Amino acid sequence: MRVRLSYTAEIDEVLSEAAFLLGTLADTFEESIKLYNKTITHLKDKEFNPNKFHENMDVLRQNLGKIDTRCLEINQVVTGFEDYQRQERQSSPDGPGTIETASPSVEAHAGETTDD
Repeated sequence: MRVRLSYTAEIDEVLSEAAFLLGTLADTFEESIKLYNKTITHLKDKEFNPNKFHENMDVLRQNLGKIDTRCLEINQVVTGFEDYQRQERQSSPDGPGTIETASPSVEAHAGETTDD
């Protein structure tokens, strides 16, 4: 089951929040790399177990799907931030690069998968 999570952050915190979200993938990357290497080694073993191979490949593909989804979501957040900055530069009476002092909040969404 997929659910949409959302929260708000001050505009000057958007990139650090995006970095945090990207950082949450570290364990998934590490697990995937270990499983990837283990699967390659298993393919070369004399005692090849097709069931174990398919199980490992399923987990690896699921991990890659989680990584891909999270990267897409983070990309969308950063694109929204860039759009906000572009609009601010175009509409600011003080000139390019000026951001209002009363920063609006930015909504970020992240999808999570749960097994029920």
